[in-house]
Amino acid sequence: MSTQETVSEMRAGQPLYAATLALLTLLLLRQTDWIWSSLYFQHHTASEITFAFGLLAVFVIVCVALLSRGLGQATTIKLINVGIALLLTFVGFTYLKQLELIPMQSNALHKMLAVALAITASLLTLKISIDTWKRFYLAGIVGGMIFIFFPVVLANTNASTVYWPSPSYQPPTVAAPNMPSQNTIVLLLDELSASAAGPVVKQLQSAGLHVTVSNIDPAGKNTINVIPAIWMRTSFDQSVACGPTQLCSTSRVLDFSKVKASSENIDIVGFYHRYCSIQGLRSCSFSPFPTKSAGTELACNFPWVNGLEFLGCEASESDRKSFLALRDNMKKTLMEAPFWKKGGILFAHLLAPHPLMGIPLKTLSVEYADNITYGAAVVRLVAQRAKSVFGDNFRIIVFSDHPLRPEFWCADKTYMALKCKPDSSQTSSQVPLIIATFNVNNNAPLKIENNIAVFDLLYQFDSK
Repeated sequence: MSTQETVSEMRAGQPLYAATLALLTLLLLRQTDWIWSSLYFQHHTASEITFAFGLLAVFVIVCVALLSRGLGQATTIKLINVGIALLLTFVGFTYLKQLELIPMQSNALHKMLAVALAITASLLTLKISIDTWKRFYLAGIVGGMIFIFFPVVLANTNASTVYWPSPSYQPPTVAAPNMPSQNTIVLLLDELSASAAGPVVKQLQSAGLHVTVSNIDPAGKNTINVIPAIWMRTSFDQSVACGPTQLCSTSRVLDFSKVKASSENIDIVGFYHRYCSIQGLRSCSFSPFPTKSAGTELACNFPWVNGLEFLGCEASESDRKSFLALRDNMKKTLMEAPFWKKGGILFAHLLAPHPLMGIPLKTLSVEYADNITYGAAVVRLVAQRAKSVFGDNFRIIVFSDHPLRPEFWCADKTYMALKCKPDSSQTSSQVPLIIATFNVNNNAPLKIENNIAVFDLLYQFDSK
């Protein structure tokens, strides 16, 4: 084959190469949320994600090569164009959800509209000339790469240094005043409704503590909204992971790696969020959620693919056992924190009474009641340990991020199979704020109306 023939063959194949690269870029764009979420929530490492996408790229390239050999280049390009149209439609709907222009839990009408638009877009691709597609491929590749990496670049640029804890009467970007010497345990019981906090209060009272209870408003609907709102003291209603340690909500950014602890005697036990990226903590323990392999999770993230039974995309009973083990391990870690020997401040974000993932064995109402009992038992254990270690020189603060979300759990088919209607005493629009001390505190308690201001209590403590 002459040099001229080789060049001509390469030029003839250029549209196919460009189409394949554009398709791969859009596949990567389609999974941007999964990439940053996997890194932020520590489901997978960067190397695991890179390997998973490498396998995906090889699979796509092999499929394109086989199609081109069997159907010809022109037909293969048309099929790729249809795929690009479908991907753009799904990407568009994903971002409309993030902007809350359509509900996160899509109903049948939204799904039908998405399918109709995808089919329409696919048909329109057949009427676009190859010259127009060439320009579109280039725009898709360049624009897609910008769209993929722009969030993390923006997050790193916009993220400010934040001091935590700091009082809510000043911006979190201002260095916090010195906190009084104290032995304070702050427990965040995830998804505890104000109306369902009775068992927790009773356990604290049975431990011989004086307990005050008030109902306060949550700073958001979900944990991913509430925690950054508490740290930044502003709304994070559109919060999404936008980097390995960053959360973004429109132009607002919280980067946990740029958070500085306001004291050197703080221990944290938590899950879900990047608490352990905070600078200056005395100790920190993070418990990642049990997950499938990076490759399996990547495949399960694509429409229709997640229905393939051999991938095991659906939650299983073994997954549930993993969550039970995670919850129990967090309790063990909580009781081993340096706080118990050195005092100071212990903050724990616990997976209770949060409904557990996996196939439920009970109705939502019964399981939630059981989980509250578990959480209350942990609180009692903490109270008894504090009394034995600190005598009367301690306090316990219990609050929650948000109340039970029946609209969320009852939309999950793992709970739909059972009666999914929580007891009226379990639902509320507020969360509890419980303060337990050995003696009655004569100081006027701070007036706290929203859980954004809970950590103000760390600046009010009477040393015995």
